[in-house]
Formats: sequence, structure tokens, C-alpha cells
Amino acid sequence: EEGFLYKATELTSAFIRLLTSSYAQNLKARAAWVVKHFGHWTNEEFESYMTQNVGRWGAEFETLIAVNLVEL
Repeated sequence: EEGFLYKATELTSAFIRLLTSSYAQNLKARAAWVVKHFGHWTNEEFESYMTQNVGRWGAEFETLIAVNLVEL
């Protein structure tokens, strides 16, 4: 009902250090970016931001897919 909620425990840092693939490293970098830019926002502020922008982002993704298909 409230969406996804995650909570770190005392084992989280040790688990994260075990993830060493390039995918995991890129994911860590993106997570750090999200925390830096949105970590101080309330849930309501973030939900409002997402609601206002998700349609625009969807259109951008569709454009990228169309461009990639044309380049094939």
C-alpha cells in the first residue's frame, strides 16, 4: 500500500562490500547520487517530483528507443 520501503541493518554495510561487479559499482554510484540530490526531501516532496516528471521521462525513453531502432 505504501510502496517499497527499505531499511538498513547492522549487516548492510558488510553485504554491500561483497558486491564487486561493475554493475554493482555503477548501482552504488547511482544510489549515492540519489541520496545526494534527494536524501533531504520528504516522501511527499519526492512523490510530487516523480509525479510531475515521470511522463516527460517516459517520452524521452520512447525517443531513445526509436532512435536506436533507426540506427539499426
